[in-house]
Amino acid sequence: MKNSAAERLTRALRGVVPVATAVVVASVLTGCSNGEEREYAVPASLCGAKVRADLLSPFLPPGSKVSVKDTTPVEGTKRCNVSVDGQLAVVASREWWEKDERITKVAFAHAHVELDSSESSGNYLYSGTGAVGRTESCADPAFEGQAMFTAIQVYASGRDDAKSMKGLITDYTESVQKSAECTDA
Repeated sequence: MKNSAAERLTRALRGVVPVATAVVVASVLTGCSNGEEREYAVPASLCGAKVRADLLSPFLPPGSKVSVKDTTPVEGTKRCNVSVDGQLAVVASREWWEKDERITKVAFAHAHVELDSSESSGNYLYSGTGAVGRTESCADPAFEGQAMFTAIQVYASGRDDAKSMKGLITDYTESVQKSAECTDA
């Protein structure tokens, strides 16, 4: 009896293992992320600041082409627009504000940082669709008495992930702090 039960189990598993393996291989080959196909590589930086692709990826929709455009809409603001198939998906920026400005005021100036569902962790305020961060030691003689803040806003629909946003704003802000435009005071 014991051998026949073991033999039945072995035969049953022989059919399951190839199917499970095929599913895993198919997922890897199609480039799926949560069941979505991306034919483009997730950008490795925002406005020249390196970011982890796994933190940016949840905010980018499926598609075939990604483009990243840096702009300077006003003095003291650098913005990075990330579009997928011509549609704006994410905007990252770095901006000079008064040194003692409240992070909630900076967040209020960014439409996709939902204050009613936000969380704060020291120098960061974030929601599922946007975030702001305060850099620690950025200084620029042209912006004396000001501090550099970072912001990320998600424009792609259906992209709401507070945990990933917390990681992304932290990663982006830390990368900005290490950049050439952010020097010790």
